[in-house]
Amino acid sequence: MRAEIRNYFKPFPGKAVWLIVGGIPLIAAYGAGLLLIGIGIWWLAAWSKRPTDAQMDAWLDEDLRMLHPRVLAKTGTDPSELVAEPVMVTGPKLWENAYAHRGFKRGKDNVLRFTPVSVTVINFTAHQLIVYACVLDLTTGNPLNENTDEYFYRDVVSVSTKTKSFSVPMRDGTILQIDAAEMFQLTTSGGTSVEVLLRAPKIIQMMGGNGDIPTTRADKAIQSVRKMLREKKSALVA
Repeated sequence: MRAEIRNYFKPFPGKAVWLIVGGIPLIAAYGAGLLLIGIGIWWLAAWSKRPTDAQMDAWLDEDLRMLHPRVLAKTGTDPSELVAEPVMVTGPKLWENAYAHRGFKRGKDNVLRFTPVSVTVINFTAHQLIVYACVLDLTTGNPLNENTDEYFYRDVVSVSTKTKSFSVPMRDGTILQIDAAEMFQLTTSGGTSVEVLLRAPKIIQMMGGNGDIPTTRADKAIQSVRKMLREKKSALVA
């Protein structure tokens, strides 16, 4: 599975074609021609054994489901404390991470798929939102850069998607400017917030210039958090 995921993100091996084309005129003169053609054909055959877009989505969903027990353990939450189904917000991870393989591909459905994936999980207890975040490397299944936090319902003032511009310092010393980024944002009365980058024109440009990054999970998370906030704050008023 992990090898197939890595293969999914590999670009078309143009050098394999050159080996085949270059090997043809060498067949008669040199035996090496057959070897070059054989390597080229093997390379193309290996590349062609890639998972479909639907299979990639299924594997991502499976990896996300596998996070749930880890989230509860990391946040010290007992399953009996949960009062609603957890929600997730996913998006691209811009900041460089030395331990995560990077890759992206536009599928036949025009959806951009990428690794690593920034993942934020929100669990609901009677009095608090329990938040877990990580960077999920799909090529290994490993969650990296994990952190947790918790927010009382009474302290949450808004949850929404907002447009934001910001700059990101890169490892090579350059500054990457991100404009008109769509962000998931949960803000508290104390000024703290949960922010997740969902998509941005610059990100799409970096991934080939076209395609879409769906925000379905973020939309569901916003609806669920707002519903819970209404219920909890109404109970406080009553």
